[in-house]
Amino acid sequence: MTAAEQPSTRKPPPKHHGTRRLGMWVLGWQRFRRNKTGLLGLVLVGIVFLVALFCPLLAPYDPNDQSAMLEFRSKAPPSWKNPLGTDRMGYDVASRVIYGAPTALVVGLGSMAVAAVIGIILGGFSGYIGGMADEFLMRFTEFFLVVPIFIVILVMVRIFGIVVVGTPLEEIPYLNLSTIILILGVFGWPPIARMARAEFLRLKEMEFVEAARCIGVGRAGIIFRHILPNALPSLIVIIALGIGGSILMEAMISFLGFGDPKAISWGQLLSFNYEFLKIAPWASIAPGMAIFLTVLGFNLLADGLTDAFNPRLKE
Repeated sequence: MTAAEQPSTRKPPPKHHGTRRLGMWVLGWQRFRRNKTGLLGLVLVGIVFLVALFCPLLAPYDPNDQSAMLEFRSKAPPSWKNPLGTDRMGYDVASRVIYGAPTALVVGLGSMAVAAVIGIILGGFSGYIGGMADEFLMRFTEFFLVVPIFIVILVMVRIFGIVVVGTPLEEIPYLNLSTIILILGVFGWPPIARMARAEFLRLKEMEFVEAARCIGVGRAGIIFRHILPNALPSLIVIIALGIGGSILMEAMISFLGFGDPKAISWGQLLSFNYEFLKIAPWASIAPGMAIFLTVLGFNLLADGLTDAFNPRLKE
């Protein structure tokens, strides 16, 4: 038998790791579909996104329309003309609640985008490098965990609002809202960093990472092509949980009068109408229910994602 006729003893090339990642997402989706609470959360979040996207079409009135006041229909109960009634200034409650959905989503998604970038960079670096760098970054993270974030945010928003008076920054639209988003993101990264560190510590010792090192893949390739994509499911879970928390935090800030007066916020609507709770309860119940259902939706979604991508935690 000639050398050309001899059967090859070479092992077949390993499957591309992208196939493994795709299978992980498919398997996660299959588990998620069997989780009723997770699907309920997805439906609630989807409704909020649709309302925010099509609010000009869904709102029966302009959010600044006070024509009901001229018709002596302020604090009017729900009716065919005003499905959720009117508030003390004649605003249509349904329209204001609908236009509050984009604000809530912008705050939740924007602040968590900032927090995710900071948390993944610091946590990933800490978990991958280890040693003294890991120790220092974790102590730095713990410092942020014990800081009274809510009080710090209120103080910073108030100080920043005073400093920009009389400066060109005052002309920037929705400046207070942008400040709140940035501050929530800057102070909201520690849980993401801790999760990123744990995932990087676990994944950097896996066989496929060792194989990538053996064939000469650089550090950047290992991090961005092998470790980070496999850490994303766990990170997405905690980010989804953080979105609901940021929405609730912004509602509390606006309720206390530290929000952006130019933006329509559910917390602002609560602050505007809570004094008339006995006379016109619908004006406070509607934004309160909007906050409750939105935060509940993201929390249920995060719970469903946890069961889908981290089934061991359920055990």
